Amino acid sequence: MHSIGPYQFVKFLSVGTSGRVFECRNMTTGEIVACKVVDLGNIMNEDFFPHFKNELIIHSQIRHPGITQLKDVLVDQNNIYVILELCNGGDLNDLVMDCGGLPEARARHYFRHIMGAISYIHNLGVAHRDIKLENILVSHQDYAKLTDFGLCKQASSDSPMMRTTCGTLVYAAPEIIREEPYNGMLADIWSAGVVLYAMVSNHFPWVTDPNLPPDRMIAETARQITEGDITLPNGTYELQDLIASMLTVDPADRPTADDVMQHPWMELDEDYTDGNSTDPDPQLVQLVKSVIEDLEKRRLMKLGHV
Repeated sequence: MHSIGPYQFVKFLSVGTSGRVFECRNMTTGEIVACKVVDLGNIMNEDFFPHFKNELIIHSQIRHPGITQLKDVLVDQNNIYVILELCNGGDLNDLVMDCGGLPEARARHYFRHIMGAISYIHNLGVAHRDIKLENILVSHQDYAKLTDFGLCKQASSDSPMMRTTCGTLVYAAPEIIREEPYNGMLADIWSAGVVLYAMVSNHFPWVTDPNLPPDRMIAETARQITEGDITLPNGTYELQDLIASMLTVDPADRPTADDVMQHPWMELDEDYTDGNSTDPDPQLVQLVKSVIEDLEKRRLMKLGHV
């Protein structure tokens, strides 16, 4: 059985745009973890490397029960191995589709975890910028956890506005589609509102004719988003009020993550207790810094700058 450092590969789990994911066992502690294997050739790619570097650095500096935990990073001649907390309950997209939509109580259970994580990173000045059902995993303890920080961005202290168009169309805020400078945190709120809508209804807020050509479908979806042309899902008044506030076209009128956490719909779950964040592991932060420096040197050597 293949292994890297103390981690023995147990089975293949999935493949994504950035690499393959395996279930592994830490042979020292017995802990079962996830290992994302990324080809060094891809990392050296000029378009991919900045996102990967950004993801590792920020992920090493955050620790919250609503965020998949980065545990370790290893490198050999061919790959980089990113060791993560294993969430074997799948992602919310599959869960919502399998259930045909979630009852409000169950949606609230997960959404409090999600918004707790978003509130945490926003208070650190970090916007996720790719919040969607596929980027929310469920642990064996039925805890929803935000993952995939490849597009996240630290807002500067003097200006929170961003210009890079990113994310997925159906989750994109109107200001992003209009290609305006935008506040990444308020764009996250819009995306989280789309997530909540989809969780309770099993479909997105945007309705298009499936017989339209792809370019027409995209244009019609973009129109509905920029005009705020939505029909609220069936549900309680509190649910509809929260979704309407998060899917407000003018970002200045959207609630903050902390506001969402205090919304009456969120407080209906009396048994919920907010998870506490903990301080980052300084050894992990230093390890990631060293790995990034090593990768930078390899890139320069490949480009012939050294």
